Amino acid sequence: MFLVLLDVLSMNVAQPSLGRAFGIPREAWPLLVDAYTVPLAAGLLPAGWLVDRAGPRRVLLWGLAVFAAASGLGAAGWAWEAVIAARAVQGLAAAAMLPAGLAALTATWREPAPRARALGVWSGVSALATAIGPGAGGLLVAVLDWRAVFWINVPFALAAFAGTSRLLTADGPTVERGKPEGVRALVASVIAAAVMTSGANGTLQVLTVHLQDDLRLASGPAGAILLLATLPFVVLGPVAGRLVIRCGRRAVAALGLILGGLGLLTLGRLSGIAGLVPGLLGVGVGLGLMTSAIVGETMAAWPARPGMAGGLNNALRQLGTSAGVAVGGLSTSHAAGAPLLERTGLVAGIWWIGGAVLVLAGFERARRR
Repeated sequence: MFLVLLDVLSMNVAQPSLGRAFGIPREAWPLLVDAYTVPLAAGLLPAGWLVDRAGPRRVLLWGLAVFAAASGLGAAGWAWEAVIAARAVQGLAAAAMLPAGLAALTATWREPAPRARALGVWSGVSALATAIGPGAGGLLVAVLDWRAVFWINVPFALAAFAGTSRLLTADGPTVERGKPEGVRALVASVIAAAVMTSGANGTLQVLTVHLQDDLRLASGPAGAILLLATLPFVVLGPVAGRLVIRCGRRAVAALGLILGGLGLLTLGRLSGIAGLVPGLLGVGVGLGLMTSAIVGETMAAWPARPGMAGGLNNALRQLGTSAGVAVGGLSTSHAAGAPLLERTGLVAGIWWIGGAVLVLAGFERARRR
């Protein structure tokens, strides 16, 4: 998960250097991101199906090997077309890695309490990529060049390959026709996953534009301010795992959505950078609490098909991200300043609080010990 997110965020920063190196016009630079994210989103459900038939260990090993090879191809890219092809192969490999990784985690920690702690750590580590990805990409490009953004993946992928080979036992297919044990919980959790990512990423899209266009901040200071939305996510991931053990996934996910929604409702109510702090912290605290709880609910609702469960959850998270960024981008073209922030905070805050209602109605109640 760390690798997949790192490769999206670091490439965002490397786009200008890479595009200029090949003499590509500015309007074509986003293809570097789309060539990765589109195959990733399209491949998640087929990859989940494959995980359930071939086993998570085998699919994860193949995904990591292909990801490392594609990263090497991108670093050696002799032409723009070769780099784009490498990004597409990376995206397909990432689509295999995500559901395979979640299925492997589910198979390794079978008991609810250890699994909740493991999902909390998984959430925190993935959040770390969100926090450091842009900075790491900028540093690599500044110190070396754009090729380093590809090369950095290789040692990570090889280390993950070695760890998977050593720590995961050989596996086979899961139940061929295993049906969800909790259809309502499955539907509620994947919709909640889309609500979570659309609210967070749509808001961050608006705030990024506001900081740089309305407040005239450079990209460095703007990125530092946005860390207020990612650092709580990193810290609270493992904490959320322990809270899930005590209170259940339903309560923790709803708490994250409500606290985050209340923080978002403050946007535009106070002027200047200080007025953004409650909203940014709301995003970080909300994500930190709810991510592992929502993912855990999906995996628990369809234990016979962990690959499909993981693929479905990740697909809805990707869909939510795409929708949120698109709506956020549309909002910035029609408003600016305090009106833009107020509208964004109101819509996103109500959206997340509505998600809490969905969680309370659809998630399974925690069983009393």
